[in-house]
Amino acid sequence: KRILLAGIFVLSTAMAQGAGLVPYRAQYDVSLARTQPGGMVTAHGRTVVEFRDSCTAWTLSQRFITDMTNAKAESFRSDFYVASSETKDGRIMRFKLRDAVNGKITQRVAGTGTFASIGGQVKLTSQPGHDFPLPVGTAMPTQFTLALLRAAENGTGRVRQTVFQGGDSTNLYDAVATIGQRVSVRRLADDSAADTAGLLKGHVAWPTIISYYPHDADEKPAEYEMAYRLYDNGVISQMSLIYPNFTLRADLVKLEGLPGAC
Repeated sequence: KRILLAGIFVLSTAMAQGAGLVPYRAQYDVSLARTQPGGMVTAHGRTVVEFRDSCTAWTLSQRFITDMTNAKAESFRSDFYVASSETKDGRIMRFKLRDAVNGKITQRVAGTGTFASIGGQVKLTSQPGHDFPLPVGTAMPTQFTLALLRAAENGTGRVRQTVFQGGDSTNLYDAVATIGQRVSVRRLADDSAADTAGLLKGHVAWPTIISYYPHDADEKPAEYEMAYRLYDNGVISQMSLIYPNFTLRADLVKLEGLPGAC
């Protein structure tokens, strides 16, 4: 699964339009934080996230490579890549993703999502005939991040939103986010070693956990959860990707700014 890298709240116009989000490239080292019977035995790897502002759209890309060994002593390398572009008016999302195991492509998806007040639709250019609708109120990933920041700023501890992450219909989730109290300045110090560009200096952050449920699934547990530290400029650190029988931890090891297009 990707790490990745959603309201009626009152905030400044600048934040509402996403002007507070900083373009950046972040590198994280991945390790196995928890396991139980049936889970992974070992895991290590790296993920790199790039977030850019192209004036009329936000672009996000991520590559996530991990070497893992399961409970049957089977070792394999997972190589996941996803890229998307979201127009700032909230109308169009273009995306592509590729998943490979031991060098063999297991999934390749590309398409365009259109969003409207009456709902939307995803057209898959990689799989003609497999288009599917998007429910009213569905958010793109960056829209969801902005909603979380609005909630954090206003002291709202919980956000519910249907989120389309880009991909096929299995990438449509009902997300439930819980946002904690602002992290103390002292505790933020552990991110400074990776922040050689000073992107986080003077910024605040909140502990956040998001549970992702398959859309419209009745009485099913979350497919997975993400826990991380969310900064007010959109950067995330101290990530964990939580599955039912194991957890991967992603530690921020390098953070650098990217030039803006506007």
